[in-house]
Amino acid sequence: MLFHLTLALASALWPTARSAPVLASEDPCEPIANKTWVAPAEVRACLGSFPFNTTLRDNTIDVLSKTLNFHTSVTYSLQEPAPFDEIHVDIQAELARIRGSTYQFDFELHQDVSRTVKRLKDGHAVYINYCYDSLFTTYHPFPVVSLGSDIYIAPEAYNISVSTFGAKVINEWEDMAGFDFAKYSGAKVLQIDGKDPWQVVDENAAVTGSFQTHASRQNLYNAGTWAYSLGDFASRSLPLVDSVTLLVLPTDATEPEQIIVPYRSQFGTKSVPFEDSDSLWENNCEARKDTNGKDRYDTGDDGDDDDEEAKTGGPRTLIAAPTKSGPKPARERWNPPVQIGRDGRPVGVSQFIQDGPPLDAILPAALLPEQHLRRSGGGPIQFLMLDDGQTGVLALGSFDGNQTTLYHGLLGGLQDLKKRGAERLLVDLSSNGGGIICVAAWLHRILAGPGPETIPQPGLDTKARVNPLNQAIVDAIINDDVDPDAKMIYNPVNQPLGNSTGHFSNTTNWLQPPVSTLVNGVQDEFSQKLGADCGNPWFDNLEPPKEPIFDLDSIVILGNGLCASSCALFSINMVVKHGVKSAVYGGMPGVQQQYGGTVGGQSLDHTAIDSEIKACLCTAGLKEHPLAPPDFLYDAHQGIVFRLAFSIENAPEMEEYQSHPAQFQIPLTLENVNRPVAIWEDVVKQVFGPGSD
Repeated sequence: MLFHLTLALASALWPTARSAPVLASEDPCEPIANKTWVAPAEVRACLGSFPFNTTLRDNTIDVLSKTLNFHTSVTYSLQEPAPFDEIHVDIQAELARIRGSTYQFDFELHQDVSRTVKRLKDGHAVYINYCYDSLFTTYHPFPVVSLGSDIYIAPEAYNISVSTFGAKVINEWEDMAGFDFAKYSGAKVLQIDGKDPWQVVDENAAVTGSFQTHASRQNLYNAGTWAYSLGDFASRSLPLVDSVTLLVLPTDATEPEQIIVPYRSQFGTKSVPFEDSDSLWENNCEARKDTNGKDRYDTGDDGDDDDEEAKTGGPRTLIAAPTKSGPKPARERWNPPVQIGRDGRPVGVSQFIQDGPPLDAILPAALLPEQHLRRSGGGPIQFLMLDDGQTGVLALGSFDGNQTTLYHGLLGGLQDLKKRGAERLLVDLSSNGGGIICVAAWLHRILAGPGPETIPQPGLDTKARVNPLNQAIVDAIINDDVDPDAKMIYNPVNQPLGNSTGHFSNTTNWLQPPVSTLVNGVQDEFSQKLGADCGNPWFDNLEPPKEPIFDLDSIVILGNGLCASSCALFSINMVVKHGVKSAVYGGMPGVQQQYGGTVGGQSLDHTAIDSEIKACLCTAGLKEHPLAPPDFLYDAHQGIVFRLAFSIENAPEMEEYQSHPAQFQIPLTLENVNRPVAIWEDVVKQVFGPGSD
């Protein structure tokens, strides 16, 4: 059987593809088809069977290289300042290296691209190939936690595994391992594959992406938080490891034990079922209708191939033969799509990109707080009162979701806490990867009250990177009327003035003249200073309080060091502008924890940029511009930082490259780890004094 191609296109697109059918039994993907749980080695055999192809390599590098021309942080990443100075990557040079490299299999190409982009350590600039990333997610039954200077198997590990994966799966897993898993919950980990556990944590921190600060990347290894994450040790997007050898000291034991624990791979909750190699490729690897951008004014049928050719500026180049049905329909994604506001314009977000779907797991009932007041409309908001009757808690897992829920829920919930007698407030932002920028600004405004730090600017000033292509987009918007309804991101009327008192006029080219800036010895060009998009009128014409809901001295911003994007924008505003206290729980002793990191400013992706370009096709032909990214051939994703925030205290430096050390570091113990109420009570004692409870 030919791999992933019609016979007509095999020789053109896959020079190394097999030239004759093979027996079905030789197809390495058939043994794992329609199965939920398989061995990682079986997944590797399947994914590693797709031959390397230069067309796909060149297309991928073209898309990434040209999309990252819009990424505002590229030149800053050449060498970031302390404490982020382990980040130093010339991403364009690395992509050029990959373009000149050959690989035996396509999966090897993907791993190189993925590892390279992760070197940016930026959760906004993430590359995902849905053909490989979390097609199967590879799990371990023993999530780990760091308690002081030691690493432990999480005390709740067995209960979490059973509740998440099911008792039948765990029983089968135990049969494979040859021992019962429950015995090892809470065990101290002495070695991981013969190495000191912290050495392994640091090795993972060196290659995992997302966060600039080393401390945060260390914390990614650990399991926990309310919406439970298994951590990097126990959850992997690629099936690259089969088992791990652990030297552990079980609870109440006096002698260590060595155990070999297998990993298992679960078919992704957002992956499309397949029967064999060909259908795997067709269903999960080929670009879909929502992979690439689309002119926001195009309401026609994608099924007409001639129309599609006109829209893309040239004949479509597909992995499979074109059909009258056009591109494959959109599929469910684990990263939320861009929201369109009531005015028809995209809602501004600053949000981390996940390389796999979130795990459907929560803390065991025994660890969940009983002081729960309400959860607003199914959103990520939890309000609670501690037993002291004085401390209210806002546990906010995300700034993304339904806007009505977020805006109304935050205001109403905080006011309700106050009515119930709360005199101080803990804002728990554990593992909050951001979301809607103006929701973060709204929370800042209602907590801090009116004043020069919130009116008219409740957010941070920003800037965008300038290149000849986005200048041409703005020119087309102004001169060719390609955006009469102001749907486009680059439309001047959608960009805020630097003083945050309005937006540019529809005839102002806000990218001219560019501001030339020397960054790491490289002359780069950026826009003029831009303001914040948020403020009066607020969503639903909500009226913010005329004074702070809580005394600012009685507020604590806390979390596990994994607060980023809009979460970081909010927390940094609160701490830097208003002196609000900050605390991080957990982490390696002696390592300074950061309460907010990877700030960004506003995030976009290849699809959004491509949509801007395609809106200009009919008049400007910008898809043919030499800097225009081609359409992805894979079903893939590349994110960028569209606007980067200026520093509050050290402008014209960027807030991304400022240190944000937590004022308080709360140690985790077997008594409080992954027990939210116990952690919150420890925060109250350490921040407000032992008699405060």
